[in-house]
Amino acid sequence: MENNLILEGLLSMVTELKERQEKQVTPASREETINRLDVIKQRISEMQGKSGITENMVQEILNQIGSIGKGQSENQKQDLEDIKGLIVTSHRYFKERLKVLFPADDTPAGEITPVSWYGKLTYRVTPYLKPKFFLLSAGIIICLVSLALNVRFIQRMQRLQDNDIKYRYILMKGKADGSSLDLLETKFSRERDNAFIRSLTDSVKGFEYRSRKQAEALERARLLNEQAEQLREQADKLGKP
Repeated sequence: MENNLILEGLLSMVTELKERQEKQVTPASREETINRLDVIKQRISEMQGKSGITENMVQEILNQIGSIGKGQSENQKQDLEDIKGLIVTSHRYFKERLKVLFPADDTPAGEITPVSWYGKLTYRVTPYLKPKFFLLSAGIIICLVSLALNVRFIQRMQRLQDNDIKYRYILMKGKADGSSLDLLETKFSRERDNAFIRSLTDSVKGFEYRSRKQAEALERARLLNEQAEQLREQADKLGKP
């Protein structure tokens, strides 16, 4: 990777010389061209023996730079078009060398590499596997599940309470005919009427309260009768000679 970056940097230097000559904004002088080629030659020499670049390849590049520099030195009166041709040639040469050394980097600029469905899935799922996000998601899921369970529990308790009130209402009436059952089903389920349910609940509770008080009074009367009976029996025993 490091060698790749170095060669790409050298190629960019040659590319700059090429673009400046093609645009003819500020043409590069012969001395500047020779100096830049010397810098490129020095960097290529430093890369000799590194992995990924053969000795023959490095020597071939150095010979090419030497021939370019020699042509610059021997023909000091060369015009702008000849210099442009040399730079274009060296640019093409370095570009081809990069393709040979690093074929994997031969992807045209701006071209989008197709991504497989597995890559897309991994890209989308990876952020969600972070510990903080996972814990936050787990907490939210637990809260939602608890909320749903509480709602279901409240609904179940409401149904049990409704059934209890309906059962106690039927006991209060002492009978369960079709009209009464249909009324209860309508008011408690199909067309729930909270006002009717509260009124019915109050009626049932009032009836149960009165029934309980009446039962307590009857129980006290029974106990009093038993006590009176016992006293009468004792009086009869005492009155006999």
